Amino acid sequence: MAFLTGIFRDTLSLYWTLVKIMVPVMIVVKVAVSLGLVSVLAVVFEPLMLMVGLPAEYGLVWATACLVNIYGGAAALLGVLPEVPLTVAQATVLGSMILAAHSLPIEQRVCQKAGASIVFTTALRFAAAIVYGALLNLFYSSFDLLQQPVQIAWLPSTPADAGWVEWGINSLISLGTIFFIILALITLLRLFDLLGVTRLLSKALAPLLRLMGIGSAATSLTLAGVLLGLSYGGALIIREAQAGHMNSRDIFLSVSFMAICHSLIEDTLFIMALGGHWSGILIGRVVFSILVMILLARIVHAMPDDMLHRWFVRPARA
Repeated sequence: MAFLTGIFRDTLSLYWTLVKIMVPVMIVVKVAVSLGLVSVLAVVFEPLMLMVGLPAEYGLVWATACLVNIYGGAAALLGVLPEVPLTVAQATVLGSMILAAHSLPIEQRVCQKAGASIVFTTALRFAAAIVYGALLNLFYSSFDLLQQPVQIAWLPSTPADAGWVEWGINSLISLGTIFFIILALITLLRLFDLLGVTRLLSKALAPLLRLMGIGSAATSLTLAGVLLGLSYGGALIIREAQAGHMNSRDIFLSVSFMAICHSLIEDTLFIMALGGHWSGILIGRVVFSILVMILLARIVHAMPDDMLHRWFVRPARA
């Protein structure tokens, strides 16, 4: 009983936090759609979205996710999707970009406190999102994969010209459904911990971290961030770095990896609920992140200490 009560309590707490973020974003996007402002803003994002094969309007969705969080991006998506439909491939590209770069004001502060350059890790996340989005779009379009219209089963069908009453009712239904999605995600995470699945995933990923040049002292901490979230993993890094248990290169590489690839369980499942396909948002994203980190590790381990500390690493702060 205590197990179930804890899950429900955590779900309510997280859900209330998300509602306070999502509702204002949904209202702002609805107003922007009604006034035709989304089309105006799309002009700004068009060159970037063209690179990744997305309609220009979805630049607003990605920007919202970057500045707020994944759930803020989801709220913006719910507003834009009726106006501009997506294919499954496009939803996967957009979801992958959101997973690589989101919650930047908060998460990049964590990176900075952990000791990694905020300028470099921010640039890394933007570059990873754009390059991976472009590669993923090229792959799907070249092989004509996932080109069917995206169908989000739990999302009510809202016409682009829907009035405020219809929009409000459908938005309430969507928000109610998201509660059960969050409940399912938290339950799954707790079961993974209880059954030892998280521990098994950590053991399976550990050799890959060594391949990326991350030392044994940082392995378990990095995996915590990769599986559970950057804020959690970053907090562990901060503690260990302040205690002097990690060297500068391990700190930098660990934080960099967590920056572009974290919360593999919860965030991935949520983006799948928004229409993303597992091939791109999980398998491809992990492979891409590992390749990026192998290249980065070669550069970092060949770099003189004074250059590393001048440009990329700072002392961890509480």
